[in-house]
Amino acid sequence: MFLTSLALTLTLANCPANAHCLEDENLLAVSTSAERAELILSAMQTAEARFADVFKRMPGLTAVVEDSSEFPGFTSALDEAGYIVKPWVSPEAMRAQLEAQVRPAVEAQMAGSPQAVIDATIEAALTGRVENNEKVRHAEAIIAHELGHMWVKDLYEWPQVDTGDARAYGAAAAPDWFDETAAVLMESEALTQSRRSSLCETASDDLPGQFERYFSMEHPLLQLTSLAADRAAAAAAAAGESSDGPRIMVMSGDTLAAQGADMIGTLQFYGLTRALIDYLVIQTGSEAVFDELAQALASGQSFDDWLATGEHGLPESRQALIETLTAGVTSDCAA
Repeated sequence: MFLTSLALTLTLANCPANAHCLEDENLLAVSTSAERAELILSAMQTAEARFADVFKRMPGLTAVVEDSSEFPGFTSALDEAGYIVKPWVSPEAMRAQLEAQVRPAVEAQMAGSPQAVIDATIEAALTGRVENNEKVRHAEAIIAHELGHMWVKDLYEWPQVDTGDARAYGAAAAPDWFDETAAVLMESEALTQSRRSSLCETASDDLPGQFERYFSMEHPLLQLTSLAADRAAAAAAAAGESSDGPRIMVMSGDTLAAQGADMIGTLQFYGLTRALIDYLVIQTGSEAVFDELAQALASGQSFDDWLATGEHGLPESRQALIETLTAGVTSDCAA
């Protein structure tokens, strides 16, 4: 505790002049706005209590730094001081980034229109996109979600895995579905209800097949990034250009399907995760199952190995679990 307190004292003493830094024990929230720093710290406190309750482990030094580009070198200093650092984007910065992308296209499309009309069109588009963004609408819950990813990676001894292409989502050797489980467990009740509703809206007749893919697939965001990168490189090669540097690729669902992508989207992936959480809690009667499962997976067991032990009276095979899980989701959605 002395070392932790000392680290925090030194950090706050070096808080950038244009920043608001708030701390509580191991937690540090940083923003250009005092109000935003308070919101972030509150989200971190809620997430810390929730993580400790579910996984029986107290997170170490953690910082959430909003609009970190405003504080050059500060995140590196925090990292060197032993913090795990999560950069965050404020609604204002998100809006500015979107405007930089949207304005040139709108002005080109509306060339000749009065500037006031162009500005009003851009304003309406930006307001809708920012206000409807999940990171804005459910800011505290999404901050907690991201901390769940970081803490489950940090607080268990996951084996190191060479992924070949260096792509990984979340916790080292943890399956993507379990890494997402730790994050979704941190979410608010409002977002939890949204996850359940979303799954019912997107569930197909092949729900068992979706769950089968869910337990073996990589996270949809990784899959999308990989496909986009491949297409960007191919487009650059066809144009005789270098594939280095950032490129923006807009890819439709049909395009992804044609490329062989598993069409379980990100929101559906979250919904399936929420369904698994609900099922395991109901079947075992306790959230302690997630710490047990994390320990088993971190020790090198597969999910199938863990189920085969017959712990908590759960089905002893993944196929049997998927059958009962599917039946439960179908029943809940019908209700």
